[in-house]
Amino acid sequence: MRLWRRFALGHVRRVPGSRRLATERPPPKAFKGSNIQAGSPYSKELRLLAHVFETATAGDPSSVCDAIERFGEDVLNPAGQWLKVAGRHKTTVLSKAMKNCPKGGSILEIGTYCGYSALRMAMALPGARVVSLEVDPAHMVIARNMVAYAGMAHMIDIWTGHSKDVLPRLPQRYGGRHQFRLGGVFMDQKGSRYHEDLSVIEQLGLLLPGAVVVADNVLKPGSPLFLWRLCKGSAYDNHIVRVKEFAMPSEDWMSVSVLRPEAAVEMESMSVEVPTVERGKGQAPQGAWPVPPEELIQLQWESDRIRAQATRPGRGSVSFAEWASYAEGMKEKMVNHGIFETEDAEQLESGAELF
Repeated sequence: MRLWRRFALGHVRRVPGSRRLATERPPPKAFKGSNIQAGSPYSKELRLLAHVFETATAGDPSSVCDAIERFGEDVLNPAGQWLKVAGRHKTTVLSKAMKNCPKGGSILEIGTYCGYSALRMAMALPGARVVSLEVDPAHMVIARNMVAYAGMAHMIDIWTGHSKDVLPRLPQRYGGRHQFRLGGVFMDQKGSRYHEDLSVIEQLGLLLPGAVVVADNVLKPGSPLFLWRLCKGSAYDNHIVRVKEFAMPSEDWMSVSVLRPEAAVEMESMSVEVPTVERGKGQAPQGAWPVPPEELIQLQWESDRIRAQATRPGRGSVSFAEWASYAEGMKEKMVNHGIFETEDAEQLESGAELF
C-alpha cells in the first residue's frame, strides 16, 4: 500500500469521445530515476516507471511501449542488465499471433511484469478485454500505474496472486466459466509452470475453438516439458519461432499454438469446476502424450536453476555470454528429442505471416 501511495498517478480524466482514461497531470517531479538508489528492492522496475513518466506521452500506449523498449536498450543494456519484456522481434510474433484469435473472447496473460505485453496485446486487439495475472504485488502496482498512464485501464485488468491459486477462481470474477471464454493466452511466467497452467485452463473449458496460445522464453530459460506436451500431443497446431532476445545478444524461442476445433469441443464437454494439477507425467483429462524422457526432465530442472540465479539480487548473476551459451546447449538437447524451431521472426518482420 505504501508503494501504491508513493507511485500512484495523480488525477485521471476521460479522453473526450472515448472510454479511455488519461492522467490529468504528470506524476510529481520528485519521482525521477536519479532519485532511486541502485540495488535497492525493485530499483530496476521503479527506474523504468520513472523513465516512462519522464519521456512518454500520457494517454498514448505506443509512446509508453516505445519508452519501455528504449529503457531496456539504451539504459540497461550498456550496463549488462536485461529487461524481461517481449520487445522488438517478440512483439512482432505476439501481435501477429494474437490478431488471429477467434472473435468474442478475452485475452489472458500470465506474468504481467510491468505491463508492456498487456499494452501491446490491447493495441493489437482493440475492444478485447486483456486479463493479466502477476504474482509479485510490487510489479502489479507498477504495471497498473503503467497501464493507467497509457490510458488503457478500461481494457486491461491486472490481478495479483500465484497462477495456481488465481486461475481456478478467475472465471467467477467475470460471470462464470461459460461467460469467461478465452480467444488467446500469453504465458510469460515461470516456464516450468507453463504446462501446469495450460492444463488448468483446459480443464476449466475456457478456450474457444481456434484459441491462440503464445509462450515466451521456451528456449531461454526454457520450458521443455511444455514444448514436449504441445509437440507430442494432438490438441494444437504448433509453431516454434526463433527470435532474437530483446536487448540481449542471444537466441530464444516463442511457441505459438492454435487449438484444434475438435479438441476445444472435447475440452468444453469434459470441463470441471475444480481442476487438478498436471505434474508433467504425460496424462491429463484432455489427452495423453508420451512420458517425457529423463533428459527433458533434467533440462526443466536446469531452467529453474538458471532462472533462480538470474533473479538473484545484485548485478552480473548471469552474463549475456552465459545466457547465449546456455541457449545453444538447451537448443541442441531439445532438437535431439524432435523439438526445434519451425519459423524465423526475421521473416515475420519482413512481412511473412504465421498462419
